[in-house]
Amino acid sequence: MIEQISTERLVMRKFNKNDYQDVFEYLSDEDVMEHIEPPFTYKEAKKFVDTFICEDPSVFALVEKSSGKVIGHVIFHPYEYENVYEIGWIINKDYQGRGYAFEISNVLMEYGFEELKLHRIFATTVAGNNRSSSLLEKLNMKKEAVFRKANFHNEKWIDEYWYGILEEDYFEG
Repeated sequence: MIEQISTERLVMRKFNKNDYQDVFEYLSDEDVMEHIEPPFTYKEAKKFVDTFICEDPSVFALVEKSSGKVIGHVIFHPYEYENVYEIGWIINKDYQGRGYAFEISNVLMEYGFEELKLHRIFATTVAGNNRSSSLLEKLNMKKEAVFRKANFHNEKWIDEYWYGILEEDYFEG
């Protein structure tokens, strides 16, 4: 169980009730949510945070150390099979492009493969989310599958991409 992970600029921790406003700020932003789902209301953002205030969450607050602000969240949890985890993130648009998702993902991949002895880590994104695809490739993840028109978003069907990295690829890279 992860309590907290720190990098040079970030802290990944469990959510708490003080996070509502920061989370609402990015989950209500149309640009941030463009490739995910419709923007959240304050009530929906509060419910989201409350869902992950628990002993063993699968979604964690991502806090910028210098400001103490929740700038997004990170998904890191077991999937259907033993030793397989999913990773993902959503970052407030005012903090995108600073390498935060890359920074925390590298640390989580190291933790996953070296401490948890995972076999595989995967992530998903959708067609049109080029920044996410580029980041996944920068993390040495390989595009493993295209699920054609698998997501209905913004009144149209779009392709979903699955990326993954295996333990042996991580240690060879």
